[in-house]
Amino acid sequence: MRPLSIAMVTEYAYPVLGGVSEHVHFLSRELAQRGHDVTIVTGNIHDAGEVAELDREAHRVHGYRTTRIGRSVPVVANGSIARLTVGLGIKHQIAGAIRGMDVVHAQGLASPTLPMGVLRVSTAPCTVGTFHTYFDEGHWMYDRIGKYVRNSLARLDRRIAVSEACITALAPYFPGEWDIVPNGIDCSLYRPLPAGKERPPGSPRILFVGRFDPRNALGDLLEAAAILKGEGREFTVQVIGDGPARPVYERKAKALGVWDRIEWLGLLNEERPRFYREADVMAAPCVLASFGVVLLEALASGTPVVAADNVGFRQVIRGDVPGRFVPPHDPAELARGLAEILDDPARAEQVSLQGRTAVEAEFDWPRVTDRIEEIYFEVLDSKRPGRTPSHAHKTTGGHP
Repeated sequence: MRPLSIAMVTEYAYPVLGGVSEHVHFLSRELAQRGHDVTIVTGNIHDAGEVAELDREAHRVHGYRTTRIGRSVPVVANGSIARLTVGLGIKHQIAGAIRGMDVVHAQGLASPTLPMGVLRVSTAPCTVGTFHTYFDEGHWMYDRIGKYVRNSLARLDRRIAVSEACITALAPYFPGEWDIVPNGIDCSLYRPLPAGKERPPGSPRILFVGRFDPRNALGDLLEAAAILKGEGREFTVQVIGDGPARPVYERKAKALGVWDRIEWLGLLNEERPRFYREADVMAAPCVLASFGVVLLEALASGTPVVAADNVGFRQVIRGDVPGRFVPPHDPAELARGLAEILDDPARAEQVSLQGRTAVEAEFDWPRVTDRIEEIYFEVLDSKRPGRTPSHAHKTTGGHP
């Protein structure tokens, strides 16, 4: 396969943390390692000097470049803190950033943001988009601007969804053919403790990873922690994440009497894998998700998962992939599920081994990138003179 020039267009890129940022980073890194020339196109955020140094390091260490345009601002959307790149002449900036590319890959589509804007100007031989969004009971925005979005999406050569849940949410507004390619996981980065090495001494560790968005339901975990403390258990809740709602959760931890049991670790990136593998169990009380990257990170690290039952997490915890579901917004059941893991080391060890094996087999980034790369070349080959598409990519459900 010949090397390609690829523009990965996204509102979410390091140092902004989250599932889409992780997806963009690891996919770009894997493609660059295969010899492709990859450029992430995203917005400018806060400290320009600090971000520029991170971008230079990404190029030096991981092989992909980063081009920043406009200004990225946070907005509240779909129960989360989304981002929107704005600026004078932003359309011309987008066009300049992707000029001459073989592939334009828009990440995080179906909202009028930078990835949607790139569809309006892309002249690349291959333009594909990955959808990461899930919502239930419809979406007001598509009732109002659905025609604009449909016209934009019509410019795509292929539409990729990270899960069947995404298609379920979006297909009523944007019918057509879809490819399902799940989020991946770096199984060399997220790995269990080495054989014979035990977790650090101290009380059992319960790990939470996520932005402080309402849908991630950190408050439910704090209430579950109060229940566990009331039962006389020793434990520490390690919280990796941050956001504008932090003071709210801090006040709640104090009011519940669990302030002394919480470690507020802030936004971590390079240190995060260590906390995963040193944790005894991961709590994922999130009530709305399109997928479950944090679940993959935990399971690849050999850490059992107790998660709120939502449609996105069911794209991960299924078949051979183990996990304990609890009802959403049910702190008592969440506490019970965590206690089951903490009280049964033999079961925890079994889940650890099973989870690692299952994630390696299905979600390791080289496997996921194989499928993405295949889609690029299928599109490019179909546009060669005298060639017609020889594949059918209509999706009826399930992972490929």
